[in-house]
Amino acid sequence: MAQVKSRTPSDKRYTYNLMVNDTKEQVDTIEKNAAKYDREGMKEKDLNAMYKRIVAANIYLDTIELYCRMNECMQEVMETKNDKVLSDARKNIYQTLKLLESIVGNYIDTPLTENVEVMESLKLLTPTRLLHLVRKIEYAITYLEHEEGGDSKWKSALVDIYGKFAALTKNLINFREFNVKMYDPSYPYYDEVIELIGTVKRVINTAASKFRDKYALSTGQVADMKKAIEFLNLLVRIHIILNEQEMAQDVKKRIEVWSNQLEIDQKKKEEEDKRAKQAAMAAAKRK
Repeated sequence: MAQVKSRTPSDKRYTYNLMVNDTKEQVDTIEKNAAKYDREGMKEKDLNAMYKRIVAANIYLDTIELYCRMNECMQEVMETKNDKVLSDARKNIYQTLKLLESIVGNYIDTPLTENVEVMESLKLLTPTRLLHLVRKIEYAITYLEHEEGGDSKWKSALVDIYGKFAALTKNLINFREFNVKMYDPSYPYYDEVIELIGTVKRVINTAASKFRDKYALSTGQVADMKKAIEFLNLLVRIHIILNEQEMAQDVKKRIEVWSNQLEIDQKKKEEEDKRAKQAAMAAAKRK
């Protein structure tokens, strides 16, 4: 029986290129279209410009699944990740967030009703379209996280991306209007408003957990734990404005637990640093 000749790396590269050529062309076309709206939207400052930025953001997101598919093809054929396409996917998610942040901001601690006038001016961004956009962003981030894998060197950066997304989602919600409409089943977008309110609370809670895990399992950086607590404080404010007092109290208890843990960790680190300094001084004296 004749032996099957094993494929060389160059053969695999050829196969991979055949598999993704059409996808690459799709991505190029999409990105050129997005870039057009991006340039026009950032160059102007009127209402139409804001809509162009939203359109550009939406179009950039269309590339993420395609980039992730190209990575899957490389893993299948060449048994390695395609860092280039995953990097391009991250860039396009960042650009999506940047475009939307240019409209509503990226702050966590601003008043929940600060963007009321901006959101009310965007009449075409109906709750249905807003819900679709928010879901599309989260899907893109989640898909990219999956493709990067749990051992990715970009794991920490992906937590930061999700944090930016959570802050953005809060800023895209018209809490003054939705706080009323969520109790009005006759409102045409009633179901979408309920879904948006639930989504923003879930996303912010997830962001808090991601930053806490980043602190506890990876960086040990105080800033990450403080960011986690900041998101919980935001969640409390949302529960309060929605008159969800019991839920607010539950989150406050979590804040207390996390804050106490942070204080304990900080004191422990101070003691370790003090002992290390004393040991170093003692060693210097012995010389």
